Amino acid sequence: MPNDNLFFMVMEAEGDEMAAFDENAMAGDDAGGEDVAPPATDETGGSENVDDTAPDFSEDDFDMGGLGDATGDENSGGDEMSGDEGNGEEEADQKDDKLSTKANDILNQQLYTKFVARNKDIEGIITSIKDLVPLLPYDVVKSNDKTVNQLKSALQKGQEYVINDFVDSGYGENLLFYNKLDSLYVLLLNRIDSNLKKIKNN
Repeated sequence: MPNDNLFFMVMEAEGDEMAAFDENAMAGDDAGGEDVAPPATDETGGSENVDDTAPDFSEDDFDMGGLGDATGDENSGGDEMSGDEGNGEEEADQKDDKLSTKANDILNQQLYTKFVARNKDIEGIITSIKDLVPLLPYDVVKSNDKTVNQLKSALQKGQEYVINDFVDSGYGENLLFYNKLDSLYVLLLNRIDSNLKKIKNN
């Protein structure tokens, strides 16, 4: 039996003869009772039946798997930190996008007001020129006729842009169109003004 072998090994550890033991205990063991425990050592460690020789261990006998887990945890933490930094950059980008969108909306609103006001000015000038036609010499009216029609056409394009395209376009695109249109307004108005000045000179 395994317990008998353990008993003999402990008793013969130092070459001593096997000590006598209780036959009743053996009988109990054979009868399926509790195994007989090896002799207890003295609290001072002085029992002569105890094997004092300890086995030699090398580093390979220890389970080093825990270090791998620790390393994995550290790497995992690094990944989390990298993830946090990535999230921080993403949040910063989103914040910048929101500020950019807000600034674009504010500038677009200001440009819209300016655009509408400029179109109204040109519309008023065209109305005034029309009212002056009966009072102007025929040659002046004829000279201005083409230019005034071009001004009306430019105004129509400006009004259509404000109604149909302005809201759906970015500030940069709207500003570019406004500047081009305004330059055309100024050019045509200067031509009309030059023709009107001929009356004063005559």
